[in-house]
Amino acid sequence: MNIKKFGTIVAAATAVSLLAGGFSATAANAATTAPQFYLLDGGDGHLLADDTVMHWDSQVLATPGPTVDDITVLFPGTPDATGVAYFIAPPGKENSMADWTASSDGALTPNTVDIMSPNLTLSGFLFGNWAQVKANGGDFSLGFAWTRNNGLNIANAGVKYVGIHVKPGGDWTFDPQSSGPSASAPTTVTGTVDGMVVGTAFSQTLTADGTAPITWSIKDGGSLPAGLRLDASTGVVSGTPTAGGAYSFTAVATNSAGSAEKAFSGTVTTGKTGPDKPSGSSANKVDVADPAKGAKTVVVPAGAANKGKTLEAWAWSERTDLGQVTDDGNGNFSVDISSLPGGEHTIALVTPGDADFGILAWDTFTKVSESGDPVADNIDLTAAVTASDLWSLNAEATKVDFGSVARDKSVTKPLGKVTVVDDRNVLKGWDLTAAWSPFTNGAGDEIPATALAVAPKAFSGYTPITGVTVGTGSKIASSTAVSTLTTGALFDADLTFTAPKDAQTGDYTSTLTVTLTSK
Repeated sequence: MNIKKFGTIVAAATAVSLLAGGFSATAANAATTAPQFYLLDGGDGHLLADDTVMHWDSQVLATPGPTVDDITVLFPGTPDATGVAYFIAPPGKENSMADWTASSDGALTPNTVDIMSPNLTLSGFLFGNWAQVKANGGDFSLGFAWTRNNGLNIANAGVKYVGIHVKPGGDWTFDPQSSGPSASAPTTVTGTVDGMVVGTAFSQTLTADGTAPITWSIKDGGSLPAGLRLDASTGVVSGTPTAGGAYSFTAVATNSAGSAEKAFSGTVTTGKTGPDKPSGSSANKVDVADPAKGAKTVVVPAGAANKGKTLEAWAWSERTDLGQVTDDGNGNFSVDISSLPGGEHTIALVTPGDADFGILAWDTFTKVSESGDPVADNIDLTAAVTASDLWSLNAEATKVDFGSVARDKSVTKPLGKVTVVDDRNVLKGWDLTAAWSPFTNGAGDEIPATALAVAPKAFSGYTPITGVTVGTGSKIASSTAVSTLTTGALFDADLTFTAPKDAQTGDYTSTLTVTLTSK
């Protein structure tokens, strides 16, 4: 049987899988129930002919039975596995070949099953301090590992092992707690922490390889920007930055097998494009002498604290970046002001790249105008706005006669010019409405008010100003808070009277009232 490839890596007609079960008691000198490893023929589901059992130091254990149903835990290989090895290791070191106490070479040749050979003894370990284990005793892990790259690394399938306690001389017992595949320590932390702006919500996620669960922390000596936190279980860095400036910290990803870390640094920006103009009690005010007429520079004495620095110069009234300047060796910075017009200016120095634009030195000076320079003088302007304070309504027509109207017929007549004047000191807007009574005659007969229809319109030759609107029906017009001036707003309406088909004959009268109401 060729068992060079295991589990899901099948090359030969007969597939072989390594499985684990916990079924039978140990030999007489081991009283606890022990997990055991068996080599199983995946072709027919039976144990190999020799009922191969992985056990300790020549103690033959009972087999679980002839069928695969007796085996409960499958531990398959992965496509990157090229071999298998067995080992003795200190607890916690199962996943690191370099830390194994002793091991086989994992070289599986056709028709051999040396990893699971019957009557496995300590002398079966080809490398390491197996003799010292037997002589001195101690707590160890006994297990096997899928390997790759000619047995130099552990494959993705990892390892399977059980705990054992060895007494000096070789007597042993199983640890009643067996372990699954050992944890893989994190090796790489990925993700970014950048693009932070003061006052803007921020969230980015850090990730790491290795076996979950992974716990996240910040390494001593660094800290997140103010307002942010690192979620210990998810690796999410989130919050709202509360202050600008540089930051530097190291994130650490940790699991039961080890840890990995990554350093992060950057700057939290304020979102500002330049410094705010200093004035009054602003800090770091210095004495900048007014330049002589025709001078192209001013000297800003920023002091010894800024000796040897390169700073950025800004000027106002309109904020202007005057570029970078270097001191004279004594903290005095000469700033070119040739681009500034004559007049009063404020000048300030900041550190280039400072997201907060913290002002290191500032003062106000006056540049004397030269011939040809723009010059300015201020003239105070005043004006008083007055109004006529008029508020009036005038309907020119005092009577509208529809004449003779046959039953079930209509006659239309104009209402005539209606003038609204709103030139009040305080403008509020208004509504112009119409209302009318039923039509009656001397004999006591009545025609309902609905016999009259009103269609408002602007008076001929008048165009309503912005804010004045012609209405419909009984609402003739309306206005927002605009003045009609003293000339007023002019309206009219088509009045249509329809005689009912069952009306009594006779002369009928009604009264129409127009009303101007302030809003």
